[in-house]
Amino acid sequence: MDHYERRREILNLLNQNGGQCSVSSLCKKLYLSRSTLRRDLLHMEENGLILRHHGGISLAENRNTENSLPLRKMKNPEAKLRISRLCRSFLRDHMVLFLDSSSTVSYLSPILPEFQDLTVITNGIHIAAALNTASNIRCYICPGLLKQKSLSILGEYSTEFLAQFHADAAFFSVKALRKNGVFEGDDSQALCKRAMLRNAEQRILLSDHSKEEAVGYFKLCDYTEINEIVSDAPFRPDLTEQIERSGCRILFPGAKKAR
Repeated sequence: MDHYERRREILNLLNQNGGQCSVSSLCKKLYLSRSTLRRDLLHMEENGLILRHHGGISLAENRNTENSLPLRKMKNPEAKLRISRLCRSFLRDHMVLFLDSSSTVSYLSPILPEFQDLTVITNGIHIAAALNTASNIRCYICPGLLKQKSLSILGEYSTEFLAQFHADAAFFSVKALRKNGVFEGDDSQALCKRAMLRNAEQRILLSDHSKEEAVGYFKLCDYTEINEIVSDAPFRPDLTEQIERSGCRILFPGAKKAR
């Protein structure tokens, strides 16, 4: 397996073992030499994915903060790809779009060049960079403060900038879905996303089904403020009932188009 697959497997093993693993167990389970594993662990630590300590490693994840972009991009990539494919039905030529800086929304970047004359407004440096070569897309990036490791632009300048635009749709993701609304692990991210939702005709939340088990401390919005939720699989029945009662539609592979 290549280095990317190895690092994904390391994260999978950490998640399966309560967030901690010994170096010796990783070597045995992944059939790696200590020197190869050490190089991977050094890279992952530098990117904010793990913490190394004597004889082992642990996830560098805090339930009440936003995780680093590399960690978010390596989580559930297949689910995020399935979600991005479903989003094609919301896209058409000549649209103006808000895209937040989430790793889930970044999976839309390869799809957008299929459409003509798009305008994208984003606070994600990585998203703007991915659209750099698409001649049919006009891309605006927010001014403001660069948040370390997340490649997000945040702050008062960002929200004021977003208020100058009106978009056909806002695509965004969150840290957690709960019965009383959707939550973020970072208040500055939430305020930026609120500015996008406030100025969009259609508000589309992209969230894999694992988010219903997650925790975030800062409430972004209620389900009444969201038009669509696109997921890779159904949510649990009680959460689904609460969401649909609010008038928000849930779309996932195999779901009926009209609910």
